[in-house]
Formats: sequence, C-alpha cells, structure tokens
Amino acid sequence: MQGIHVTVLSGILMSLTGWTSAQHRQQDWYETTLEYQIYPRSFKDSDGDGTGDIKGIIEKLDYLADIGVETIWLQPFYKSPMRDNGYDVSDFRAPDPMFGSMDDVKNMIRAIKERGMKLVIDFVVNHSSDEHEWFKLSEQGVEAYKDYYIWNDGKKINETHSEVPNNWVSIFEGSAWTWSPIRKQYYYHAFAIKQPDLNFRNPKLREEINDLMRFWMDLGVDGFRVDAAKWLFEATHLLDEPIRPGGRHTWFGMNHIYTTSQPESFDLAREWRMTMEEQKKKDGITKLLSIEEFGTADYLVKYMGNSTHPGAQMPFNFHFKMLTYEATPARIAQIIRDWQKFLPEGGVFNWAAESHDRPRLPTRMGPEAADSWNMLQILLPGILNVYYGMELGMEDYFIRPDQRKDAIGRNEDDPTTRDTSRTPMMWDDTKNAGFSTAEKTWLPVHPNYFQKNVKSQLADPHSHLNTFKRLVKLRKTPIIKLGRLDTYVLSEWVFMYTRILENETVLVIVNLGTETEKICAKNIARDLPDSMTVHTPSFNSRFKIGDKVTLTSTGGQSCSELRPKAGLVLTNTPAVPEPAVSSSAALNHFICLIVLAVGISILAPGIL
Repeated sequence: MQGIHVTVLSGILMSLTGWTSAQHRQQDWYETTLEYQIYPRSFKDSDGDGTGDIKGIIEKLDYLADIGVETIWLQPFYKSPMRDNGYDVSDFRAPDPMFGSMDDVKNMIRAIKERGMKLVIDFVVNHSSDEHEWFKLSEQGVEAYKDYYIWNDGKKINETHSEVPNNWVSIFEGSAWTWSPIRKQYYYHAFAIKQPDLNFRNPKLREEINDLMRFWMDLGVDGFRVDAAKWLFEATHLLDEPIRPGGRHTWFGMNHIYTTSQPESFDLAREWRMTMEEQKKKDGITKLLSIEEFGTADYLVKYMGNSTHPGAQMPFNFHFKMLTYEATPARIAQIIRDWQKFLPEGGVFNWAAESHDRPRLPTRMGPEAADSWNMLQILLPGILNVYYGMELGMEDYFIRPDQRKDAIGRNEDDPTTRDTSRTPMMWDDTKNAGFSTAEKTWLPVHPNYFQKNVKSQLADPHSHLNTFKRLVKLRKTPIIKLGRLDTYVLSEWVFMYTRILENETVLVIVNLGTETEKICAKNIARDLPDSMTVHTPSFNSRFKIGDKVTLTSTGGQSCSELRPKAGLVLTNTPAVPEPAVSSSAALNHFICLIVLAVGISILAPGIL
C-alpha cells in the first residue's frame, strides 16, 4: 500500500489549534503534564491488610518523581460502602477508613507538593451513595434537601399502585427508577440502585458542589476529574427513550437521547471553571478541570468553552483506549487529525490509552507492543495520562468469580468484570510483588510479577520501565513541548509522525502489524534525511541506541526493516547512550562496594 501523508498544511493547522502560538508564550503547568492515574486500592498497601492506602502512595512518591510524573490523578478515596469500588460516595469531605485518615490525606498533599508535583482528584458528583446524608434527608422529605435528587411519582395504575415513570434503563441494573417506601416516590439512578443521581437543576445543590470544590482546593488539590459527566443532566419531560432498530430494552439496545450528553452539561463545566478561577486568584496556580465524557472530537471540545467563557481544559480523549490489535495506522492518524482539526485556539491535546474500566494496552495489543505504544503516546503534544503500571507493560489478569470485587461489572450486555485491569502494582519479586505483606490481597497479583516488576526493570537498561523513563526525558525537551506535529500512514501497518522544531527533527515510527515491514519514511516525508539515529528502540526492534536507520531505498541502498509490534524513536542529531538505571539502584551498588571493601579490610587487612 502506498504511503499516505494525512496531516493538513501543518503550519496553518498548528496556527489554528494554537499550538504554534505556544512557542511564543510561557506554557501553563497542565499543558504538557504527565498525569499518573492511581487506583488507590491497588497501588501500595502500607499496613498489611491487603488493600492499598494513602500512606502507601506517600511511600512511593519518590518513585513517581524518578520516572518523570508531574501530576497525580487519584481515583476515589472518599468514604463509601464500596458497592461500586468507591464510585458510590457517602461523604465527599472525608476519606474511607480503609485508605486512612484525613491527616493522612493532608500529609499526602504536602508530600506531593514538596516534590514539585500536582494533585488531581476524582470528582464523583453525578450521583452519591444512598447512604449519603443528603439522600437520607431527601428521602425523608426534609425541605432543604428535598430536591437534591431526582424524584417522581411514576405512572399511576390505580389508587394504590403506580409503575416506573418511563422506560429509562440503568447502565448496570435494569430500570433506572427505584421505589422508595419511605418517600413513596421513585428515585432515578443512571448507575446502580444504591447510586441515586444528584439533581443539578437545583441551584442549592449546585452551590453545595461548588463548596466541595473550594474545600478540596483550600487543602491544596490542583484539579478535578469529573466522573460520568455524560449523565449529569436528564430531560425534564420524562419521555420514553427510543429502542434502536433490532435492539432490546437494555442499555446498549437504546438510543439515550434524553438521559445522556444534555447541553446543560457544557454550562455546568463553565460554572465549575469559574469556581476554579476564583481559587487561582487566591493562590496564583491554575486549576485543571478534566471531564470524563465519550464522543467525537468535535463534540468533546464543546466542554472547553471559549476565551470569553472558558470551560474544562481537558475533556478526556479516550479514543486510543478503545483500540485493539486490529487498529490500523489510518485509524490512529484519523484520531490525531480530528483533534488537530477541532481543537479551539489555546486548547490542549490530551491522550489516554489505558484506564481502570478497560483492558490494558498489552492485553489488547499484545505484550510485545508495550514499548511502541508508549513511544506513540509519550511524544505527542499536550497532556498524557498514564495508568499505573503502564510503564512496566502490566497486563490484565484472569479473575475467578470467587475473587471478584467488581460486584456490578459492566452491564447485562457486557458481563465481564473490570477487576482484570485493577490488579495490584508490582514492585518487586517478593511475596505479593511487594504490594502487601498480607496473606491475601484484595485482588490477586498477576503471576508474572517475579519478572515484570519495578525493581527488576530498574536494573535492566532495556526494560519497559527504563525505555519509558528515556522517552519521558525526551518529552520534557522543547521539541516535544513546542514542536510541530505531522502524522503519516507509511504503509498498511506502519504509522509514524514527526516532531519538528527549527532544525531538529524527531521521528516516531511503529509497526502495528504481524510481519516485518520496510520503513522507507523518506518516500512520503521528503524533508527527512536519508538516515536518522536511534534515540530510543523498543526491546524487540533489534536496534540499539545510536544505530543508523536507513529511510530511503535510493542510491542503491535498501530501507531498514522493523519487526512486528516494534517501534523506534529517531533523531537527526547524535543520540548519546545513557545508563538507564535509577539513582537508587546506583546508590545500592555503591553501598555494596563499600560493605565489600570493609569486609575485606577486616578479614584480610593486608590486602588493602
């Protein structure tokens, strides 16, 4: 297949997106940040109960700083009955005891700041737990809280009975309406029965949520990731939603035109941004508002607002995390091009290829693709989200039914468990991968921990982790922060892009296919040199740092070849190999030498 250049007039395009203009101003902290997503139950257990906690996160902050993390996104740690693993909050202002105390949270925030990092927390406000005090008061009809949730009498059958108000369904459990024998009305829940939806048409509730934001920002939180923004509003007319042609009365069988993605959500994002801008006036630090939504780029950018009425800086771009091994270079190029096309002036790109709700990349793409996909993501412009363990090439693990903690799963059309991508972080090759000293961890550790762990990978210069660190170091240079982006479909299964700043060029090239491919990049990117130098190779590429890669078949030479699932980062400047071992590993080595020398001096003083 002949190569195709898929970027549109790069200079004009970058001017439209505001990317070129970024070269002429000081970028704000969030615009190029590497955000590391921590699922708190699975990161590090400090007290031996088998569950990760706040003190465990504090314990590993130096590791995060060492690998180049700039922002931590912490998933729900609030008090919760854990019906939906913390996404059913019973107190928005307190941590769940399983994670620690409020003092632990304050110590964590302080420790993060001391290391020059930022903290973004999950903001789960589409719904609460039915054990939240607000819901109890609303169910009892207490006037101040009466309309904090969505209540309805239902359709009257006779003088004593009624039925659900309409055909709306929950994404998890049948009807989205549940009868309250206390209030004698139905309440609405887009998710589980024990997760009643909050009513954002109530001004008092909206101000209550703004106060929550102020509470956490006053404690030092730098931003919020709004969970389930797609479900924040529902139509007030309560008409039935249409069933898709050939569909069933289930979540995926219906067209959710009245219960998701309502236009009022954009206004709410702007309101929250105003609250965060008020805080910025107090401490001088921009606060990041990110929105969990799903849709095309032209739809998602509506959350960003405009220069007069700014909204969220980051509506999540989840398109990469929906891809599988069947994804073609043309599809990847299309995803990037769509964001280039629709991003408003001053807007920032963002990329997320893994999450707690989807299978991990090596599981979807094959474990051999871990390095190449990290290359693809890390060197793109904008915000990068890294799910914990992605730097190790962590894979999903089979979870038996008797081991499952995801009580709800996904829904009746997709009964698989989300636990598979939430297994504990693998720190070393000791029991439970160094995650916990407990006899049994909350979810089982992946059995490949004895080889795919932080300690062993730090010691191996060719590991996924050290490749990740080298890429992150390059990410922090001007060419990646400010350089122009051009994307190319080199062949049916080879994707590449360039980052160009003045006379410097970085070329990222990945083979997504299952056969060895020639990489004649100069055939379609005419300004590239005939050969370039390897800055970073994937472990399976056969290339080494500093090798020359031939990009053209002219002049009697043949293009270099790239193995299946392999990737390369090339530069037009010499690549200086560097020892990819951590400072802590070097220190341990130095200490061992000292101990050895002391031992020798004691046993045989004449030797020294």
